[in-house]
Amino acid sequence: MTEKELDTQTVGIDSVRPHPKNVRQGDIGAIAESLKAHGQYRAIVAQRSTGHILAGNHTWKAAKQLGWQEISVHWLDINDDRAMRILLADNRANDLASYDDGALAELLTSLSHTDDSLTATLFTGDDLDDLLFRLNGDLGAGHNTVSLAEGADIYADKNTRSIVLPFDIETYETVSAMCADLRKRYSLETNSDLIHHLVRRDHADS
Repeated sequence: MTEKELDTQTVGIDSVRPHPKNVRQGDIGAIAESLKAHGQYRAIVAQRSTGHILAGNHTWKAAKQLGWQEISVHWLDINDDRAMRILLADNRANDLASYDDGALAELLTSLSHTDDSLTATLFTGDDLDDLLFRLNGDLGAGHNTVSLAEGADIYADKNTRSIVLPFDIETYETVSAMCADLRKRYSLETNSDLIHHLVRRDHADS
């Protein structure tokens, strides 16, 4: 791809349209939340000759849902065969991506302690709780085989601990909903924060 093939413009939103052969399913609600918080911070990509979107189909749908009249587009002057390959490659590249869970947990934890907490990240307090639980449970991270004694030493070196509360699915859904309401009431981000708050309050009252 050369620079001459890239042409970025702000155009009427109906100047482009989703690719009819796009098989990717995206979370339009989550993308709309990001657009409301941050605006469009990267252009979608479209084939000039057809107006078909090659990258950003769901960004376009979210923008339409929000009532946008314009959108930023990278126009590509390419044939249909190359357009289809770009469409597939863009979707597949997202499939192959992954996170460094440890670094992600540190970043989210750091943000959770700011005034805006996890607002506009598309991550929730529950996501952070789940991530920390997975990391705490992975006693053998970086080890192919770990003995019970070695696992205990690794766990002891960690700076966090987990309390596991098993529920059947119906009770879990009820408790999760109640926790979400209580987190909102007390302006707390994670279930860990909520439990700590409730236990301390109960202890102070007793």
